[in-house]
Amino acid sequence: MRCNVQKLCGGCSLLAVPSLKQAQQKREQVTDLMKSAGLDVKVEPVMMAASAIGYRNKVIVGFAKDKQKKIYSGLYAPKSHKVIDTKGCAMHPALLNEIIDFITETVASMKYELYNERTGTGILRHVLLRWAKETDEVMVVLVTSSKQLPGRRNLVNALVSRFPQVKTVIQNINPRDTSVVLQDESIVLYGNGMITDNLCGLKISFTASAFYQIHHDQCEKLYGLARDLLQLTPEDKVLDTYCGVGTIGLTLASSCKEVTGVEINKDAVKNAIYNARQNGIRNARFVAMDSTQFMMEARKFHTAFDAIVLDPPRAGTTEAFIEAACGLKPKKILYISCDPRTQARDLIKFKRFGYYTDTIYPVDMFPNTEHIETVCLLTYRGIKKGKYSSKKPEAGGRPARPVKGHGVPGSARGVKPGRRPAKGRHR
Repeated sequence: MRCNVQKLCGGCSLLAVPSLKQAQQKREQVTDLMKSAGLDVKVEPVMMAASAIGYRNKVIVGFAKDKQKKIYSGLYAPKSHKVIDTKGCAMHPALLNEIIDFITETVASMKYELYNERTGTGILRHVLLRWAKETDEVMVVLVTSSKQLPGRRNLVNALVSRFPQVKTVIQNINPRDTSVVLQDESIVLYGNGMITDNLCGLKISFTASAFYQIHHDQCEKLYGLARDLLQLTPEDKVLDTYCGVGTIGLTLASSCKEVTGVEINKDAVKNAIYNARQNGIRNARFVAMDSTQFMMEARKFHTAFDAIVLDPPRAGTTEAFIEAACGLKPKKILYISCDPRTQARDLIKFKRFGYYTDTIYPVDMFPNTEHIETVCLLTYRGIKKGKYSSKKPEAGGRPARPVKGHGVPGSARGVKPGRRPAKGRHR
């Protein structure tokens, strides 16, 4: 498959590469990274996707004008704020492409002034779309520089009349000079501000800013792998950090005694609580708190967990998080990463507290791109004497109290535009 703007956009850099060769390249990439970090681990074959196109359930487009002053929409060129006309993008579901085209035409007919980053003038900045694959529900978020949006009722009516799949429309107000797309203030123009998908047999509802894996089918494979690796028992207590809307913890709830999810984003925690209730899950609770701080408090009050799960942003986690997690002395730590570079860095730090892994499992969450998701299970094997601690582990095969480290608590996930430089997840 070919794309006319592939080199300009950069969103599907491996589109012309056969899938088996992509798998080989990505496996080699992870293997090289782990070797460079001095980690003696086996990298399993890549868990490939059955569907490599039309999978992105979240799309953010910007707007610009061509030489004829005609408005077009598209993704951003790599490391720039230049909008590339990506009409009909193969990575987007056909429905989302149709909605983008409709909004672009409507915006042009309503003569909206496009936001100008240099002057700070104009109204329309971005449009964000989210899609629930199993239910076909769509969320539309209009990102504007102010609350003023002339004719927004007409725009919404036209949109939902043309596309009954659109279940909610939101206006997000972003007056700041920033590359972060969404800000805190939003107005629900239609619906209830959420859409609902079916994932791993559960109903999962989420809002505009909440984290939800970009590839539905690969996400189900990923969570199935996580469950298989953890091998939970009915007596196990699980701590799901960076839990978002609760997807991982809720899929594990039927396999263990209880799940505690921790997430700093309060809106995401509300989603998680709602998701637990709508699925009748009673052994899961969710806390709006920084994960590192929560674990420090848990250790202070002698709260124990058998397994800890972390799925941090692209930047990985912090040394403070790692120290706090190991200080709780779990039997197992499951680390899901969307960037094997930062995962390798963090695995070195986990080793200092006696937690090791033998195997890395790559999951192709982002087909036709250079990105890869990686998963590993860490278990406690003891702290090497001399460098960090000579104290023997406590009874039960759990680590002794580790030496104190440095670092700052993890931060909430940001939402950034499709092809701009981002510190957060690649979504």
